[in-house]
Amino acid sequence: MMKKIQISEHLMFAPYQYIWIEEDGIKHEWSLISIQLNRTMIRLTDYHKYVGAVNGSEHAYYIDNDSVRRVCNFLTYALFKHYGRYKAKRITDIPFQSAVDYINEYSKTKSSMGSYPSMQSVEKERYAICHFMKNLKEKRSDYDEHYYVRKVLGESTSTNKLKGKKRNRAIWEYEIPAKYLGDSSYGLLRDIPQKAIPILLRAVKREEPELVLAVLLQLCAGIREGEIVNIRRANSIYPNGIRYVKENGKFTSFEVDLNKEYVLRSDGKKTGKIKIKRKQTVYPIFLEVIQEAYEEHLKMINEKYLEPEAPLFVNSSINAKTGKRMAISKQSYCKKIVNIMREIVLPELLRSDDIELKVFGMMLNESNWGLHAFRHWFTVQLVLNGEDINGIAFWRGDSSLETAFAYLQNKGEIMRLYEKASEEVGNDIINAINKEDFYGL
Repeated sequence: MMKKIQISEHLMFAPYQYIWIEEDGIKHEWSLISIQLNRTMIRLTDYHKYVGAVNGSEHAYYIDNDSVRRVCNFLTYALFKHYGRYKAKRITDIPFQSAVDYINEYSKTKSSMGSYPSMQSVEKERYAICHFMKNLKEKRSDYDEHYYVRKVLGESTSTNKLKGKKRNRAIWEYEIPAKYLGDSSYGLLRDIPQKAIPILLRAVKREEPELVLAVLLQLCAGIREGEIVNIRRANSIYPNGIRYVKENGKFTSFEVDLNKEYVLRSDGKKTGKIKIKRKQTVYPIFLEVIQEAYEEHLKMINEKYLEPEAPLFVNSSINAKTGKRMAISKQSYCKKIVNIMREIVLPELLRSDDIELKVFGMMLNESNWGLHAFRHWFTVQLVLNGEDINGIAFWRGDSSLETAFAYLQNKGEIMRLYEKASEEVGNDIINAINKEDFYGL
């Protein structure tokens, strides 16, 4: 007897990437939600408008493809995979219990490496699902019974200028509890000892000298790796890529324009994504090292081999069709730096007589590591330098105070981990690098 096949077993929701480019080179990207049958799209929906947190408009604003992907997984779970359990025929019929079950199952599902999702991953999943359901508002059949997520005021104490003053801050309160089973020992290693930074930079200089400035901009301005590959030179056909001010030959400010995503490659391929559109400024204590690296970087890159888009960071090879060097992609950039960290820096750390460096090397050898650690290091410097919650958010280029608040909550622990104040770090980097004739001067 043939087994009856349910068509719902072959249906799924999936992100559909929609990209268009204007005549002036500005790129727009949108993630829609599609329905697929056996991985072939059969319909586009308008469900994307309910993804994310409402920002004073009628519908939710688009955040990123990651949030859309999380919502797609949940919709597949509630409407197709477990249709027999929940009997929901449309998104407005999805019951509250399905969201509870989904988040619980997600937190208990091990990866191919045998580890549970981290607390951060569970929080992102809950954020995406609860905001999606909340944004359906009165369309939901259980609108009067469940709120999913809401803003509440929490009290916090700021530092520095507002020291000792109580301030109210809005935080999200979830109706669905979250469980965290992930072992932090398998998490992403983010803390980098101050004395390990010059070792890393010297290794990058030896192996990939054209990427030294990229790493420094991550360390000294908190720019994400996907944003780094979107930076263009001052002489790009797309204006205002970089702006700086000099007084008596010294930088007094250095600003990177991240307000728009442009197509920086002649083949039209994506380099990386700007998470938050903004102008990002280098933190003042790092201006000297950024000036040295920037001026040396311009000497290394021959302009005649650059495409008119003039990306600041390019591939080492020349394109056979154009005879030019195209912008490096986020994937390629990250791979190069991670390889240097693993193959060059790690062995040096393990051979070190310095106990702090050796311990860091042992932790690095047993943990995952990514370039986002540079943004964490930058934020730690802001905390050590006495920035308050608003200062941390400003220099990081954040759109909210959530992350800044989390760092200040852990300020005591951060102060114990790092011995010296950040005011000395800029000079330490320059001095340590120059010992090995870093710029060949």
